[in-house]
Amino acid sequence: MKKTITGTIFGAGFALAASPAISAVTLTFADWQVPAAVTTKEAAAVFMDKAKELSGGEIDFKYFPSEQLGKGGEMLRILKTGVADVTHISPAYITDKFPLSTVAELPGMPLDSCALANATYDMAQPGGILYEQELKPKGIRLLFAGNLGPYSILTTEKPVKSLGDLSGLKIRTAGGPMEMTANSLGANAIRMAGSEIFPSLSRGTLDGVLWPIPMVTDWSLEDTLNYMVPNLSTGSFVVTYSISDQAWNKLNEKQQKALMEAGKFTTKHYCEYVNDSWDRGKKELEDSGKVKSYMLPEAQVKEARESFETVNQTWVKSLEKRGQPAGKAYKEFKERVAE
Repeated sequence: MKKTITGTIFGAGFALAASPAISAVTLTFADWQVPAAVTTKEAAAVFMDKAKELSGGEIDFKYFPSEQLGKGGEMLRILKTGVADVTHISPAYITDKFPLSTVAELPGMPLDSCALANATYDMAQPGGILYEQELKPKGIRLLFAGNLGPYSILTTEKPVKSLGDLSGLKIRTAGGPMEMTANSLGANAIRMAGSEIFPSLSRGTLDGVLWPIPMVTDWSLEDTLNYMVPNLSTGSFVVTYSISDQAWNKLNEKQQKALMEAGKFTTKHYCEYVNDSWDRGKKELEDSGKVKSYMLPEAQVKEARESFETVNQTWVKSLEKRGQPAGKAYKEFKERVAE
């Protein structure tokens, strides 16, 4: 499968304490992910290092991971209020604010993480449908786009050897299209933030998760999960880093260019990492003896994929009823990932 930050922070509403006349800035970066997560190590860290390098040291960061400044669903508010200058926004956590951006999370898309990431990035640039519909009205711009790769079915006590085994199981999803996907497979979808998964699995509140195989060990979920279905992708999860227009407009041209180039570099680096890590993560779990694989029969995989197309069309129709150009976004995204 494929500046140390100079200037003073005058309070939560003024995270970026710099003016265009000041040559060095420190940007406050809020992330809900934990330090051990691959997005932290292979995206956030890479992005910050590259921005520092390309700016010639004019850009530095104060990085706050692990929900220190707010939970995943609060990242847009944190950005717009100036508590942070850059945040990790996951559309699935706030689908009411970024409904179209979840197009990359629909099931049945290519398994290539780079195809999904590049399409999301390009459509979220000025002039693109995601930018014009969702980012520009909120006063933010996207710097980096990625995804966590294909999501698989993983369970605690009951192995899924056929689609019927999912019936009634309480399966965690990140929300958005993934929630519809789980329900279409007969499961009882439970929307839940990543930080709540381990205790919920441990207490039996959840019977399983839709989760990317390479990230199981990042969250120590191998201690609670026993079975996985590696030959069916149930969608993905979009990862984006965005900067507020308020912070962006205080940067000089060199700094703006450095951030954009760092974002492009990280988008490529991270998606390639995700592609390379899937097989490796699956093998590590199997070799550990903690998580056993069960492959769905091909006829069952085909049946699941047919139900996924129904999910996708439901996503389109439900958003179009709300006045969102979902059909146009879906068509363009499908064309882009097929290139």
